[in-house]
Amino acid sequence: MSDRRVWAGMAIVVLLVWLVGAAVTKYTLEQMAYVTPIAMVVVGVTIGLVLLWVKIVLDALHRRRDARGQSQT
Repeated sequence: MSDRRVWAGMAIVVLLVWLVGAAVTKYTLEQMAYVTPIAMVVVGVTIGLVLLWVKIVLDALHRRRDARGQSQT
């Protein structure tokens, strides 16, 4: 059952990228249908990079906090 939810969620995201992309660019819906796979890759890579940098920053903050705690004792 959750498999259907995942598929439905992915379909909704793809439709949103397609429709929003057509609304904010000069492309028609038909032209945007050809560009949507590329847009999905760009969206995925962007989200991946943001998550990577959030992880790096949080890890650095945790290490800094741990280093302060060890130097005070």
